Amino acid sequence: MDPVSFVFSAYLNTVQSRVSNHFNETRNLEITPVVVEYEGVSVSYQHQLWRVRPESICSNYRQNISQFSGCTVKASQLFHALCSELRQSASDDWRQVQIQNMYCNAAVSFKPTVANIDSAPTLSGLEEARQACNAATVAAMGNSDPRLARERDKACEVYRESKGR
Repeated sequence: MDPVSFVFSAYLNTVQSRVSNHFNETRNLEITPVVVEYEGVSVSYQHQLWRVRPESICSNYRQNISQFSGCTVKASQLFHALCSELRQSASDDWRQVQIQNMYCNAAVSFKPTVANIDSAPTLSGLEEARQACNAATVAAMGNSDPRLARERDKACEVYRESKGR
């Protein structure tokens, strides 16, 4: 290849690459991962086509519902904060407008997973008696064993007596 052809080829590759990169950037065609430390929580998500991908939000915490819940609540707060901040610093720059729209749409559409896991409350004596009566009744259904019928009658009598107190 002669030197002029080589230089011309390199120039065309450079121009093509810049045009292609600009096109991809303006359309946000590629999936872009983002991790933001927000109020002590590492919030991760991805965006593409100027939309936050809802299934990607806090996906690194999906195995732990408690952490996942906390992260999604922080993510929702983050999207609201970013939307508010970007609206205050209004700009004519096309990129900032796209980013603002992306975060404001996420703020409106994303619903966090809220989960509180506590130990089960202790049952009162009446509730325990009711559950025992119900369990004995189910066990005796469709069974002709007289022992099961006696256990049912005994458990339900305890429940009725507890209820009458």
